[in-house]
Amino acid sequence: EIHAARTKFGLETGSRTIFGLNPGAEYGPAKRWPAERFIAAANLIQQRTNCLWLILGGRGDIELAAGIAAGITDQASRLTSALNLAGQTSLRELMAVLSQCQALLTNDTGPMHVAAALGVPVVVPFGSTSPELTGPGLPGDPRHRCLRSDAPCAPCFLRTCPIDLRCLNGISVERVAQAVLEVCGERDRSTGH
Repeated sequence: EIHAARTKFGLETGSRTIFGLNPGAEYGPAKRWPAERFIAAANLIQQRTNCLWLILGGRGDIELAAGIAAGITDQASRLTSALNLAGQTSLRELMAVLSQCQALLTNDTGPMHVAAALGVPVVVPFGSTSPELTGPGLPGDPRHRCLRSDAPCAPCFLRTCPIDLRCLNGISVERVAQAVLEVCGERDRSTGH
């Protein structure tokens, strides 16, 4: 299945690091880190690693994913920086694609749990939900980073924020980018890759 997914989606990237990015969340907008922040974090990581981003999601995420993929650019080379796979994968293909990722940057959503089950490190900006209740893997798993702001109203468990989404807006691009780079370094040390 992995070979078939690599061929179908053109993931023969040589030695480039592959990261996954899953910007959607079905529960509601209070679980979605802003798209422009995903773009900024992905660009920051791309500049440091010359990676390839796989933008993932369901059929309802196609437009969001397309905008994010278009925003991830590599000014230094002509290599593709992002592939939009939203709405194109079966569950088995999603699993095969995720298994090729060095890490997954995602909201609190289904693919987060799939990646964690596959042993892929996950970085999650948490807004209205609680990493203690819905976080990836087993509580305290050191492979994952569950990021929260110090917003006193979080977690509220609301689908839509009645104020200004301070719980997600309080999580900086730099903090997310650093967390992705950290989990990759830890994965390299633990697996020998």
